[in-house]
Amino acid sequence: MDFKFEKRKTKKDKERRNQEYNGKYSQKHIRIQEQNQENHLKNIKEKQSQESQKRNKKSKTKETNEKINKDKIK
Repeated sequence: MDFKFEKRKTKKDKERRNQEYNGKYSQKHIRIQEQNQENHLKNIKEKQSQESQKRNKKSKTKETNEKINKDKIK
């Protein structure tokens, strides 16, 4: 006999393997959570960049207003 008998992989074996790997969540749930996390981080970065652009815009307008006021005084 040249072959070696291996136990067939069953649905229960797959369940156990996934349980050890993902915990109590399904693979679909894990993928959805990862996508949500990526979107959340992306939104945070966009929000921070928008806020910094607003601050820069405000400071530029403040500087130009100060220049205009100085020119009026002279």
